[in-house]
Amino acid sequence: MENKTILLISPEAWGTNFVSKHHYANYLAKHNTVYFLNPVTNSTINPLGRVKVNTNNINKNLVQVNYQNLLPRLNSLPKFIQKYIYKKQAQQIQKALNIVKFDIVWSFDPFRFCNQKVWCSDKTIYHTVDFHPKSKYESEIITSSSITFSISKHIPSKHITNKNNIQIINHGFDNIHVVNDGINIPGENIIKAVYVGNVGNLLDKNRLNKLAINYPKIDFILIGPSSNSNLSIISNKDNITYPNNVFLLGEIKASLIDLYLKKCDINLLILKKREGIQNINSHKLMHYFYSGNITISDFLLDYKNNSILNMAQTEQDYNVLFSEVIKNLNNYNSNELKEKRKQFAISNSYDKKIEEISKLLYSK
Repeated sequence: MENKTILLISPEAWGTNFVSKHHYANYLAKHNTVYFLNPVTNSTINPLGRVKVNTNNINKNLVQVNYQNLLPRLNSLPKFIQKYIYKKQAQQIQKALNIVKFDIVWSFDPFRFCNQKVWCSDKTIYHTVDFHPKSKYESEIITSSSITFSISKHIPSKHITNKNNIQIINHGFDNIHVVNDGINIPGENIIKAVYVGNVGNLLDKNRLNKLAINYPKIDFILIGPSSNSNLSIISNKDNITYPNNVFLLGEIKASLIDLYLKKCDINLLILKKREGIQNINSHKLMHYFYSGNITISDFLLDYKNNSILNMAQTEQDYNVLFSEVIKNLNNYNSNELKEKRKQFAISNSYDKKIEEISKLLYSK
């Protein structure tokens, strides 16, 4: 996939924290021109006027695009009005960007521009990386796209009507790293357990707090936003007082994450339960695997038959597994197992994912 003009539609804005959309944009921009369309900010004062569009160059081939809806609460309006307005907005965004035709429109967002045909584009992709139970029009974005990719075969959708058009693509690994030996991990304990992700919404803080209390000789390192960020608005504040062996490092640039992980010993995936949603996969796993260190995880369907991940079905099982790992950490972090995990991550690099996606897209 080279020399293409690509519009990438993301439900998470560009910012300090990266998930798959941001990584794909970075990697695609190595050989293509990429426009990263942020979530809509608000609506215009003049409802049927012109879409306000502004841009910011992230690098030579990657442009961040902001815009406003022509009408407030657009997704709550009747479908025929939505269709007309989205088409008009797409045309005006293209005109503002001076784009006659996108080679590819690549959407990760099941809530905007659900009819991909509103764009003037040779190829359209819908790429789903999570459950979207609140999306009314996921079937439309699937059927109007040239191809759909999912990070898991276990993402069910009552909206999906054409499963033959869906290809499974696992999460990618970001192998762009920064060499910096000045990274320091807080805490005086020898063993470090680390969690990377949305500390505010996704981490099960009560379970982690119990672990930290039960293991005062282990430092627990939390990396990620604990307040509003480019990834999400924090829906609630947890009144938890962590013990002294828990350290919240906050947001850290994606390019530095691997440096922190390599300074630790155990990776943690310890997630809140979400009503009606199963834990199936996680993009942070590839970074965890690349560190080589063992990952202690809640049960994930996609790794049910993969020994590379150490999982627990229940909280009690998680505690038992954690205790077992602490007692035999050298075995779980043997050179052989570390290399196996690292190679698994490398085999899933974003470069390889893009090559795989390109072959599937242009075979259609």
